[in-house]
Amino acid sequence: MLTRKSIRRNVTQTVALIERNVFFELRFKLVLFTSFLNPFIQIAMPLIIFGAIFSISGDYSFGYWSGETYLLFLLIAFCTQFLRRIVENFRQLFFREKFWKTLQALMVAPINRYVLLFGILISEMILLSIPFTFFLVLTIFIFPIPILNLLIVLGLFFCLAIFFGSLGLIVAVLIVTREGTYRIVKIGLTFLYWLSCVSYPLQIFPEIVQSVILLNPLYYFIDLIRIIWLMGIDYNLAISYLSPLHIIMVSFFTILLPIFSVVLFNVFYKKYGITGY
Repeated sequence: MLTRKSIRRNVTQTVALIERNVFFELRFKLVLFTSFLNPFIQIAMPLIIFGAIFSISGDYSFGYWSGETYLLFLLIAFCTQFLRRIVENFRQLFFREKFWKTLQALMVAPINRYVLLFGILISEMILLSIPFTFFLVLTIFIFPIPILNLLIVLGLFFCLAIFFGSLGLIVAVLIVTREGTYRIVKIGLTFLYWLSCVSYPLQIFPEIVQSVILLNPLYYFIDLIRIIWLMGIDYNLAISYLSPLHIIMVSFFTILLPIFSVVLFNVFYKKYGITGY
């Protein structure tokens, strides 16, 4: 049962965990800086490809991707790719703590697993805030939208961060307890990212691949952010691509994936403990 005392304790522990992780990660400034370069590399090729396609044929389009909108969607992809780093940063944090044998102290401490999840998640968001904010402001400058649309977009980016943080916690418990299985999970994550349409429109893929993409929850997070942003620019075009499934999938996985990740963490840690030294 939640009481005022327990809420205060959880908030205090969350803040302490945020401070600990931020100061810890800032010790590795070069690693932090180089991690910012990956999104540039991942988005550079789609930027070149679509720039060439739409410069050759200005009236060509892939769904709502056109010569007027593709840059907007790729700038949103930049922001998404920075948030995607949260999953890998969870893995690196737990792997280092495990290797240094300091993880036991964190696990033995009476910390609610949701405090662990959101404490690390918020600290990672703080560390990623500078490049993320830069590209967000750049996108607003090039494609301005009403304040209400912007607030909804920011809320959706936070939901996306929760999604990545939950995946990060799942990866983290595998690193701690069943390190050998991480390689299999990494393949699954690769397909999850590739089939999310973060860098390419849905319509560019064959129909059989489109059917698989439409089963990917990450696709709906990214697509909904793009649609809401586009509503502030071309409402009639955007609303034609919005469906109730977007709202259902984003709401469902924002609420349930953190719960699932915490339950999985508790089950795996209780059964296997810390292994793989």
